Amino acid sequence: MMANNKLDLLYKLESEKEESLRVNYMQAQHHLNDNQQKLSGLNDFRLEYAQQLHIKAKQGLTSGGFTQYHAFIKKIEEAILQQASTVNTAKQVVEQRKTLWLAQQVKAKAIAKLIEKKQVAHQTRINKAEQKMLDEFATNQFMRRRA
Repeated sequence: MMANNKLDLLYKLESEKEESLRVNYMQAQHHLNDNQQKLSGLNDFRLEYAQQLHIKAKQGLTSGGFTQYHAFIKKIEEAILQQASTVNTAKQVVEQRKTLWLAQQVKAKAIAKLIEKKQVAHQTRINKAEQKMLDEFATNQFMRRRA
């Protein structure tokens, strides 16, 4: 029974580790989603600003005004590149954490399966011992009746 206690403890530790890795994965996924939304917002802002530039150009924009619009759009594009890099890094982190979590999940399930297998083997031994006692009892009863 000492082995079962050790296995139960090991299963508990591995399950807790699995849960911790799952939480880390979910946090990374949330972080990725936030960064993707920021990137989308920046892209929308760039498009909106480019449309404003187009409208202003049709209305007659000074070269200084055009330069300012163009410089600001360039800054937005730089921010988009930075945010896209952040999104790519966040995607890598999500994949790494998912891999770790799934590997830990397999480990915890393997220990659970081993515990179940040992319990089944233990119950089988008990059942055989009970059957043997019943058979011996029946044999003794039969022999007493014959005597």
